[in-house]
Amino acid sequence: MTDTIRCPSCRGAKKVPKLGGMIGECNTCKGKGEILAADKVKPVISSPEEFGSALEAIKQVANCVPASKIEHKADIVTLPAEPDIKVDGKKALYTRKTVR
Repeated sequence: MTDTIRCPSCRGAKKVPKLGGMIGECNTCKGKGEILAADKVKPVISSPEEFGSALEAIKQVANCVPASKIEHKADIVTLPAEPDIKVDGKKALYTRKTVR
């Protein structure tokens, strides 16, 4: 005898919302509400060995010196002040088409 469990997609309701919000039959259980226990999706647990180079990069960033502690302040360049320009609010939103 085959073991069946409640469908994890529709949770036994047999109907699920599809594109556009229209209700249709569940694709996982084909509208039965139950699937075989062997067909249930098993969660994959990732191990830290898979992310070896990424973990090294994270450790290097964690050990770096913050920018506020750097003593080379001579490299900071001040930008010249921009002139204040008065902008007309109506013209800034849109421009009218001109007839030529």
